[in-house]
Amino acid sequence: MRVAVLSDIHGNLPALEAVLADLKEVQAHLVIVNGDLVNRGPSNREVLERLLNLSSSKEGRALAPEGFWFTLGNHDDLLVKWAQRDPSLNDLYTDPLFEPTAWSVAQLSQDHLDWLGNLPFQVVIGEAPRRAFGLEKAEGMGERVLVRATHGSPPPPPPPPRHYREGYDEHQTLGTLTEISEDFPARLLVGSHTHRPFMYQLGEALVLNSGAVGAPFNGDVRAQYMVVEIGENHVQVDFRQIPYNLQAALQAYYDSGLMEAGGLGADIFYHETRTARSLLMPFWYWAESQALPRDWEAWRLYMAAHPERFA
Repeated sequence: MRVAVLSDIHGNLPALEAVLADLKEVQAHLVIVNGDLVNRGPSNREVLERLLNLSSSKEGRALAPEGFWFTLGNHDDLLVKWAQRDPSLNDLYTDPLFEPTAWSVAQLSQDHLDWLGNLPFQVVIGEAPRRAFGLEKAEGMGERVLVRATHGSPPPPPPPPRHYREGYDEHQTLGTLTEISEDFPARLLVGSHTHRPFMYQLGEALVLNSGAVGAPFNGDVRAQYMVVEIGENHVQVDFRQIPYNLQAALQAYYDSGLMEAGGLGADIFYHETRTARSLLMPFWYWAESQALPRDWEAWRLYMAAHPERFA
C-alpha cells in the first residue's frame, strides 16, 4: 500500500500544483492531506477549491484510487473560530500580526468554513482491512492501527496536555513520544505542523513528520511531502522535494491584496515562504526578550539583528 501525506499548504497554490503533478508519477493508493490547508499564504480559496474538486472528481481518483482524506490543522481551525468570533481568540482580534487571518477568512465562503470545521482530528488506516476512516480527538485510544495521522499529536481525554500544535520532531521528548505510542498504538504515527521532515523508530512504531508543501522551515524552498510504501514486513519512506514557481507564489502575496491588507503579519509570512525558515515565532520571542512591541519598527530591528535568517 502506497500512501502520500501532504500538509501545511498554507494557501500556496503553485506549491500544491507542483506536488499534484508529482503525485501522477508516485501512483499512491491514498492521499492524506494532514492539515493547515489555509492561512499564512495568499491563495486560500483556490487551494481549498482545488482539493475539494480532487476529493470528488475523476482526476482525484486517478491520483489516489482510495481517495483524498483530510485532517484538521490548527490554522484551519483558527479560521473557523475567527469567523465565529470565538471568545478564546479575543486577544488576537486586534493583534496586527493576525491581520492576515482576518483577510484569509474574508476570502472563504461559509461553505468553505463549514467544510473545514467538520474535518476530523485523525485519519486512520486499519490493519485488516486496510481502509481509511476519520476519528475525532481521543477516539480510538488504545486501539492498534496501521497508520494514525494527526496534524500535531492525538490528545488523550480531557484535560488534554497535547494538541494539534504539537508536532513530531527532534525537540519532542522520548517520554512524550512513548506516551503517545502507548495511548494510540500504530505501526506508523504520522504528524506534520513543524514544517520539517522527521523520522524516528520508536520500538515497533515508526514516527514520521511529512514536512510542508507551502512553507517549509528547513531552509529548502521546494515543496515537500512524504510517500510511504507499506508492505507486510517492510516500510519504505520517501521524503520528496519538488521544485515549483516560487516567484509566482511570492507575487501572489501582492496580486491577491494580502500584502496590503495583511500588514506586518503578511510581510513575515512572505519572508518565511521566500527563505523556507521559521520567522514569526522567533521574532515574537525576540521582541518579548527585548521588551518591544511586535510592530514594524521591532521587525526592522529584528531583521538587522539576524541578517543570516533572511539570506
